[in-house]
Amino acid sequence: MEIPYEVTPRRDTGLYNAKLGIWLFLASEVMLFGGLFSAYVFLRMGVQDGVDDPWPWGVSVHKNFVWLGAINTIVLIASSVGVVFAWVALKERNWRRYQIYMYFVVACAVAFMCIKSIEYNSKLNHHHGIKLIDNSVMEGAILDKTDRVRFEGEKITFNLQGALPAVLRDIREESFPKFKVIEGPEGVVGNEITSLSSFKGWFADSRRAVFEKLTSERQRYRAELASGVANPKPVSVVSSATLVAEAPFTISGSPRKIVATTEAVVSYKDGVKLEGKRVSDDVIFEVHEVDLQLVIPQKQRDSVVWEVINDDRAKQQFFAAQSKNYQELVEYYKDHGGVVPEEQLRGRYLNVHYVHVAADGHGGEHGKEDKHADVHRSESNPTAGGGGEEEEHGPSKHLIIPRDQIKFMGNHGPRYGTYYALYFTMTALHGLHVIGGALVLLFFTVFGKKLYLKNPEHLANRVEVGGLFWHFVDLVWIFLFPIMYLL
Repeated sequence: MEIPYEVTPRRDTGLYNAKLGIWLFLASEVMLFGGLFSAYVFLRMGVQDGVDDPWPWGVSVHKNFVWLGAINTIVLIASSVGVVFAWVALKERNWRRYQIYMYFVVACAVAFMCIKSIEYNSKLNHHHGIKLIDNSVMEGAILDKTDRVRFEGEKITFNLQGALPAVLRDIREESFPKFKVIEGPEGVVGNEITSLSSFKGWFADSRRAVFEKLTSERQRYRAELASGVANPKPVSVVSSATLVAEAPFTISGSPRKIVATTEAVVSYKDGVKLEGKRVSDDVIFEVHEVDLQLVIPQKQRDSVVWEVINDDRAKQQFFAAQSKNYQELVEYYKDHGGVVPEEQLRGRYLNVHYVHVAADGHGGEHGKEDKHADVHRSESNPTAGGGGEEEEHGPSKHLIIPRDQIKFMGNHGPRYGTYYALYFTMTALHGLHVIGGALVLLFFTVFGKKLYLKNPEHLANRVEVGGLFWHFVDLVWIFLFPIMYLL
């Protein structure tokens, strides 16, 4: 049976089946991205100055990566042009030229995703922020993974009815200690575990035995109730186990998985309790920027951030830049017949500036290169740095920040703030569309020869449908780029 209107358009609509289907699909895509763009607008407009976390400028977030976003825009526009040329080549029955243009489109998609991976890697692995207890913020880099909890464990207690203990992921397999079970269900006490793989096998067997014992106890309890026993023995099954290590072992645990830590105990969210002693609780940080937007101006000079940084030169650098920018605002608003608005006094232009904390023995020395710090200095927003020429500097000092001074810390990932959550949601979703569209177009190129020889017009229609989706993906990015990178 032949399906009508696969190639020829209907007389009433002028559309063939696939084209009608893609327009319906694109309508649903418009609603999806429209909802996300609307959420972005409402969340940004709903920010209360001085109360909510400030909404960052796209330029200040991406800094010198803005040009990568601009390159990606050019790449997608070029790929859209390539799709049109590929479709024209099919209409002209030129298979070889069609392949060249389509491979160019796929190459553009690969280049786009590679550039996005560079941006994601920068934000997730090389840029961090720490909010201190007075809401002052330091932007920079957490060094040596010191945001993780470092602990020397001796004893682990966990429940055999749950999943594998989360602490196992924090112990390197090559340094996995020898454990002995000292408490637990009957039959497991005294067992020895020598490796991670043997632990997994022992855990599976022990959990199965606990479930069988629990099932047996429930059956016994129900039978006693049915037989009229006045006070049946309650269901009681030992389901926890305690393991002692032959030698102390070190973990480096993610703060996301840990509920609380003391000098002697680490408690995980899955109920695991690790006993031992804390190795260190300090965070090593290299500061590049100080943000005082959430600290009222009268208390900024006494902010906790200056106690943590403990460098008068860096403090003077910050307030000199703030004073210079304030005078510029005063002159600007004097010419416009008014005083400086409150949102400007609490805004980024006055309260976010680059600072350099010189390493010991390098304060004030010039000409010595610190590539890591220089990269971040070049990324700094000129408006946030106070303007003017930026002097060279030596190595940056690594700050030791006590964990009790920290309210929140993390990389510039989705958890860092509403803007970052929306940024990763929208750009990642768009990236999935790029990958999906590229795979469809690549399929038409690699496996379309048979359909081309049978009915070239049919393949041309399929490429046109794929091209419509590709143009939509390009259009979404044209909206995403200025909103996320420039505004």
